[in-house]
Amino acid sequence: MKYQGVVNGPTYKYTVGRADVQSVMMGTEMTAAIGLNSWASFAGKHSDAHIAGDIAMLEQEVNPVIKALRANNLEVVAVHNHMLFDQPRMMFLHYYGRGPAAQLAGGFRAALNELGKKTGGMNMRH
Repeated sequence: MKYQGVVNGPTYKYTVGRADVQSVMMGTEMTAAIGLNSWASFAGKHSDAHIAGDIAMLEQEVNPVIKALRANNLEVVAVHNHMLFDQPRMMFLHYYGRGPAAQLAGGFRAALNELGKKTGGMNMRH
């Protein structure tokens, strides 16, 4: 597996940075270390888990990501932006789901697979 998670209290959290996007806000480069990333936190049991997270997207990725999450029974909780005057414009989506952990993880991966299709950088199909 390319990405390793970390234990954070009762949750296990994966964080995936957006290295394929060079975003600048008010003259400052945005990086994964300061929030230009997607993440998923898992809690519960393998057979009955919870997932909650955030997806960092370019504007044109919003609808494909929403479709991927909904197709995998993950609920979209909010879509918003964190920054002002950012170029390119970054959007953030919060999501939640409950079910078998493997299915929830598949939904997160499906959303990540929609990122970077136009930039050629984030596709996670491997």
